Amino acid sequence: MNAKPVLKVVSCLVALFVMGSMCGYAMSARVHSSRPAWTRSEEWTRRWLEQRMAQDFARIDATPEQQAKLKPSYDRLLSDFNAIQQESAQKVTDAFKRHGLDMWKQLTPEQREIIRQTNQERLNRKATQP
Repeated sequence: MNAKPVLKVVSCLVALFVMGSMCGYAMSARVHSSRPAWTRSEEWTRRWLEQRMAQDFARIDATPEQQAKLKPSYDRLLSDFNAIQQESAQKVTDAFKRHGLDMWKQLTPEQREIIRQTNQERLNRKATQP
């Protein structure tokens, strides 16, 4: 048997496997990409904005005087961003509370106990996540 065709088939299968693995990884990252918890911290936001500001200043070759004048605008952006995040988080919490109350009214006592346990498990899982 000639080794060249076998080598081609094996290399094609390996390439197919690698591409499939990459696609699977990319899809799983998209499915589970609800914004990671570390990106919701004010510390992360502050560092991200500082990096963005440094990049912007470098790209426009801002003088120290310009940087001093532009920094308050970046500070305001950070403040606005954090306020929007807090406001949207509160709205989501309120929506879940309304949903829970609406749902609670329709359940039997047994179902309510199951939901209570489920919610407690979710809270425990959330508390143990970084």
